[in-house]
Amino acid sequence: MQDIFLEPMAFLYDDVAEQAIQNKSAYPFLGQQRLAFSMVKQVSHRQKHFPLSKDLFPVIWQEKLNQLSSPLPMAHLPSGPLVMGILNITPDSFSDGGKHFQLNDAIRAGHQMVMDGAAIIDIGGESTRPGSIPITPQEECERIVPVIKQLRRCGALISVDTRHAQTMRVALEAGADMINDISALDDPESAKIIAQAKCPVILMHMRGTPQTMGNYTRYGNVLYDVLSELTNKIQKAEQAGISRDQIIIDPGIGFAKNKQHNLLLIKHFPVLANLGCRLLLAVSRKRFIKEVMNNIICEHYDWGTMVASLPFMMVGNGIIRVHNVPAIVQSIKLWQALH
Repeated sequence: MQDIFLEPMAFLYDDVAEQAIQNKSAYPFLGQQRLAFSMVKQVSHRQKHFPLSKDLFPVIWQEKLNQLSSPLPMAHLPSGPLVMGILNITPDSFSDGGKHFQLNDAIRAGHQMVMDGAAIIDIGGESTRPGSIPITPQEECERIVPVIKQLRRCGALISVDTRHAQTMRVALEAGADMINDISALDDPESAKIIAQAKCPVILMHMRGTPQTMGNYTRYGNVLYDVLSELTNKIQKAEQAGISRDQIIIDPGIGFAKNKQHNLLLIKHFPVLANLGCRLLLAVSRKRFIKEVMNNIICEHYDWGTMVASLPFMMVGNGIIRVHNVPAIVQSIKLWQALH
């Protein structure tokens, strides 16, 4: 049977949401009592659907509606919105390549991220920007393991950004708390390692590899296709012994997607709740922000990053992955004060 994907719409906020939930004229969004949705639209491959109000919802939708109304699993992490700081130990990453390549620079930057409010530090040793040159797991480990060992007691959780099973095993043994895999466990041994470790794992949507993903940007409906392909990844992970409450989902902004695809996924991000896993958004300084600005050159694209990231706060327990930790922490605090 084909999966049913529903997009929550017509959101209500604060006192209005509480009243609508009490009157049963709207559903709480992901268990939140001050955020509710009162309309829903089905998402399918090619067929166009129209939003329906609550009194017109088909009975067959009830299980999915219950899921959209319930809190997502915590993935063995603290509750509430979490900031993940990006720490690339690479000479060639698209934004900060070389900045933290030396051990002392990386350690200093990691401690600063914790002071600025990061709950997680995501350490990467291999660039995965479009067209990047792959490196061996051995070289990747040589870059990241000394940093992991120095930061493992820094006050934040340590995530390792890798698609290589060998690196995952070594990183976890060195003290990493979780794995961020842009390939969603494509390495045949990766799922076994995660299942044995029982650690949180981020599964990202991507087609192909960083070297080939530009060839796979054709979608019938990017929302449906991303949901369907991630559903398959989650099912394979579960079959390998990984529990759903270990899994965090990243829609893969900028990976095998053009500007329009990225904007649609951000604009319609509530559909990601259909996957029943904790969610992560990573838009920091990505190319689509520059493209929206008609390719005007800036020192960085943190302002666009903040605007694109903040609506994701609606999921309640989302994880936002950024280069500029103090900027997003300040933005989150203001969002929370307003809502």
